[in-house]
Amino acid sequence: MSRFMLSGPTTTAITPVASQAPKLPSEIVGKNVEQIIRDWNNELQDRTAKFRKHATAISEWDRRILQNRNVLIRLEAEVAKVVETQTSLERQLELIETHQKEVDKALQSMEEEAERVFQDERLLLREDEAASARDTMFEQSETVENELQHMTEQVKSIIQTLNATQGAEFETADSMTPFDVAVRILDNQLRSLMWIDEKANEFSSRIQRLPNNSAAAERDSGMPRFWLS
Repeated sequence: MSRFMLSGPTTTAITPVASQAPKLPSEIVGKNVEQIIRDWNNELQDRTAKFRKHATAISEWDRRILQNRNVLIRLEAEVAKVVETQTSLERQLELIETHQKEVDKALQSMEEEAERVFQDERLLLREDEAASARDTMFEQSETVENELQHMTEQVKSIIQTLNATQGAEFETADSMTPFDVAVRILDNQLRSLMWIDEKANEFSSRIQRLPNNSAAAERDSGMPRFWLS
């Protein structure tokens, strides 16, 4: 068992801890209360001005965003109108294409009919009646040629009238859009094709009436019908 021996009383020196005061900011060191308040007031005004400046900028940005949104809405509506107009134009183009096919078909049918009539009539021609049949064919050819020439003059007149009308309309309609111009041109072309179809049908009817007229003329003159069936 250990023994502790006290050699004598010991003393501990107690040093008091000095309390340190909080360090003041450098901005207010050496200034009185009035100066400090004035500086704070100036800083507050400066920050208030900056805040108002930023708030004004944000308000302007918000206004521009709303304005751009309205522009986008109008643009979307315009795009929808353009799409609808384009669809209508495509339908009109399909109608014109169909009409052109019908005209081509009618012309082809007329050519085939003329060829068939020619072949049939050529088989019925006789050697001793060739001169009479040839004279009759020449007369009818002249009649057809006159009709064709008359139709050609009418077509030229219609085309000139359409060109003059289109030119006058395009000169006075400066506010027309390219799409309006295209629609008007297509509409004029459609009317022209309809007119050509009508004249083609009329010409076909006249050709079909030629044999009947020739037969009636032969009956009236007492001459036999040799070359028309």
